[in-house]
Amino acid sequence: MTRRARTATPTAALAAALTALWLTAALLVTAGGARAATTPPGTSPASTVPCGTVIWASCDTRATDGGYQYRYRGGQLIPVPIGGSRRGADCGATCPPDPAASCDLLLALGASPDMTAAELAAYNAAIANCQTWLADPNGIPLATVRAQLADYLREELLPKPRLTVQPSGHSVAGLATIVYTPVPPTFTFNVDQPVIATISAVPTYRWDFGDGETGPNSPGRPYDPAISPRDHPDAYVSHQYRRPGTYQITLTVTWDGTFTVPGVAQAFALDAVTLTATAPVNVEEATGVLTGND
Repeated sequence: MTRRARTATPTAALAAALTALWLTAALLVTAGGARAATTPPGTSPASTVPCGTVIWASCDTRATDGGYQYRYRGGQLIPVPIGGSRRGADCGATCPPDPAASCDLLLALGASPDMTAAELAAYNAAIANCQTWLADPNGIPLATVRAQLADYLREELLPKPRLTVQPSGHSVAGLATIVYTPVPPTFTFNVDQPVIATISAVPTYRWDFGDGETGPNSPGRPYDPAISPRDHPDAYVSHQYRRPGTYQITLTVTWDGTFTVPGVAQAFALDAVTLTATAPVNVEEATGVLTGND
């Protein structure tokens, strides 16, 4: 009987590959990724990049402002100067990978159950050393930036909704009551505190007519005599009250925003900002009027 050679299972091969990846990242961190690179054979020391003075990720020259940009690491936005002797030209191929990026990889993967005792000890040492790379005294926690920008949007930047009812404050049961708000479809702002950022915000609308009925996600439009709400009901945000009485109309505008900072490709989501406006409407009962009696 022919005996076949045993091969590693896909699971074992994957575990081995991950272990190698863990150890490579750990070596970058524990060896001090920011030290000077070894001079390649045939290259003079003066031509190598002094990696000990390079600010990691400063080679990324996307959208700089004010002489610095940002790096996102460990839940922080960290200002990175790009002027003077630390311009992006100082970076080179001889620099090892960013140790903070290696730490991100180590923390995301976690320890492998197939590690030997020595490998696990090296991994734990690397994780302990990661705190040096991921914590930055100049960094601003992302949660702090999100909270301050959301408060700034709510208190200073976003327009307070104004609700207009047509006919003004009065309507008739069975006829269309038109409502609208003069809010633009999107907003974009540039801010410089607590970080230099561009904020984009998009609103959604919810109309509550006070009788249990709600309206569409639209700011509406003012009444136009050339456009009949009976013939073109989708042209307006309108509502027909069935019974006379006094009702309160409530408009809720929810702004969903994101912000970007120079040097970081991703956009960060902001907590939704909700603003409201109310207006009363007095609905009268329709009555018949005799206009001719021959």
